Amino acid sequence: MFGKTQRGVSDRPNKPKKSLIPAWLGTLIIILMILCFGLALLLWKPWEPVKPQSDTTVERAQEDTNHDYRFYDLLPQQQVTPIPEQAIPENKGPTAVVIVEAPQTAPIAASEAGLLTEPKVPAKTSFILQVRSYNNPDAADARRAEIILNGLSADVIKTVENGETWYRVISGPYESQQAAIIAQQTLQNSGIDSIVIKH
Repeated sequence: MFGKTQRGVSDRPNKPKKSLIPAWLGTLIIILMILCFGLALLLWKPWEPVKPQSDTTVERAQEDTNHDYRFYDLLPQQQVTPIPEQAIPENKGPTAVVIVEAPQTAPIAASEAGLLTEPKVPAKTSFILQVRSYNNPDAADARRAEIILNGLSADVIKTVENGETWYRVISGPYESQQAAIIAQQTLQNSGIDSIVIKH
């Protein structure tokens, strides 16, 4: 009983278990991690103060911008005319569309002109939107640019009335009254008022 070994106990001496990573490889990985961290700090340099931007880079950035955009210079200079309280409708429901017919010039009678005329073919009716008239061409051009930014066509027409030059901003022509009303609502959503004119 004393000379026999107990069950479950072996005569072999206990060997330490081998680790999966050799000691030299673990040391090498730790050294490489420390070197990478040190290199990142050297490149980042968080201890240095932030240098202010030099004036030359700011001037160069301003020179690089395109000077063709007069719209941005003209927009703050535009004068906004408030709408009189009498002109604001009291009901906030859907607004009724007012269509104004363009003035027609009186045709000269064929007998007065002494000419033979062919039978008249009725002209196809079209509609335009009159936005506003300006006495400053740059203001009219700025309004035209706003309309174009809304995806609609726009033109500026120069007219002279009572010795004064006016620049009318119009959009169109539109084939139907419905197309003109849709365009008018598009402009109205952007804060641009207009009237539909039968042309």
